[in-house]
Amino acid sequence: MRLTKGEKARHPSIHHTGSVRGMKKNGGWGKNDRCVRCGQYIYNLSITVK
Repeated sequence: MRLTKGEKARHPSIHHTGSVRGMKKNGGWGKNDRCVRCGQYIYNLSITVK
């Protein structure tokens, strides 16, 4: 999926070698959050950073 620079800046991300399962398990991200990969990063589209 392609995200704009603005979208990339608004949503938290982890490097693609990171663990989405771990982020959700440890409570960093919600269990049902929508996550997409764009380039080398995985973005959580359910959370908006101010």
